[in-house]
Amino acid sequence: MSADGARPAGERLAPIAVTVAVLACLFGLGVLAYAYHDLVRVFPAAAALAGFLLLLTLGVGYLLPRRFRPVVAPAHVTSLMCVGWGMTAATGCAIPANTGLGGIWAKTLGVDFADTWGAASTAPFNEETLKLCGVLILALIASRAIHAPIDGWVYGALVGLGFQVMENLLYALNTILLDGATDPGASVDASFVARAAITGWGSHWAMSAVAGTGIGYLVARDGRPLGRRVAVAVGCWMTAMGMHWFFDAPLPPGWRGTVLKVAVNLAIALLVYRTARRHYLARFREVAAEEATTGAIRPEEAALLPHRYGRRQARGGSRPRPARVLIGEIENAQLALVAARIPHADPQSRTLAEGLREEIATLRSHLRGSRAGPPSRPTGEPGGPGARRL
Repeated sequence: MSADGARPAGERLAPIAVTVAVLACLFGLGVLAYAYHDLVRVFPAAAALAGFLLLLTLGVGYLLPRRFRPVVAPAHVTSLMCVGWGMTAATGCAIPANTGLGGIWAKTLGVDFADTWGAASTAPFNEETLKLCGVLILALIASRAIHAPIDGWVYGALVGLGFQVMENLLYALNTILLDGATDPGASVDASFVARAAITGWGSHWAMSAVAGTGIGYLVARDGRPLGRRVAVAVGCWMTAMGMHWFFDAPLPPGWRGTVLKVAVNLAIALLVYRTARRHYLARFREVAAEEATTGAIRPEEAALLPHRYGRRQARGGSRPRPARVLIGEIENAQLALVAARIPHADPQSRTLAEGLREEIATLRSHLRGSRAGPPSRPTGEPGGPGARRL
């Protein structure tokens, strides 16, 4: 709620976005169930194996993008929303979309073109757009979940992960039929190795991470002109489609071509990540240094705050447990304060920051009242003696 009592546009659109997200996920799930329930019924053991490998891939893949988020990982709720969108809405809606557009290519450009170039001419637009919608809807539902382009990168990677894992499951089931159903378990294993262990390093997660970075740039309240933000978002979306086209194109052929495609897509995703991460950390340190004048974040705390290990060390030592809990609460409030101030042009930033500064001051008072003396800083850590004092 703004100062004049009007609700921000994001809050007004949030209920509509939630409704669209739920309906799209249910529709996509229904399409998947309708298309593949017979295969699951006929090959239950192979389907169970594919499901186990799906969960294994999902478990490992879920940790990596969230760990890549600088300073602190995104909330599980928003992360799982993105994975769920990728696994249901994006994947399920892509099936009829790809079938329809592929049929258009076959009728207008011929069956030979559709067989050779159909995937490269169909999937990039349909699938990258559907996956990107997940990040857009998240920005409408949880407007404060995306503070900067790096958040869009992480959430885009999670949407792509969900899509990639579900697509791997579907391809594994399709491979059973392509192999003549002679050894369903071996077909599933071979599909998993090819799509998860080899091509998975530069597949959907990488493409969606790049596209999501554009959404992070678009919705970040940084004061940049709208035209520039839209241009960057469209450019990232088109780059993701180009990565997808290159990945699906029949050229270059052979296993060397496959390795090249994976390497190129991975390099692009990591380059975008490195740029977004550098800008985010620079802004984080700038805000933390500015808060030194208010007393909310002391200079020695500002040096440790961006680092997970540094914050754990600050909470450690021989302090009693109540003091460690208070220090953790102070750190969380400081992180929230910096996150609230990272957007340059957020109209709610000032109010949020003032409240968090008061909360930090109250927590410090409680910490002093607990009479938990700060231990000396371990030798060799930056900041010298007393740098861990909160």
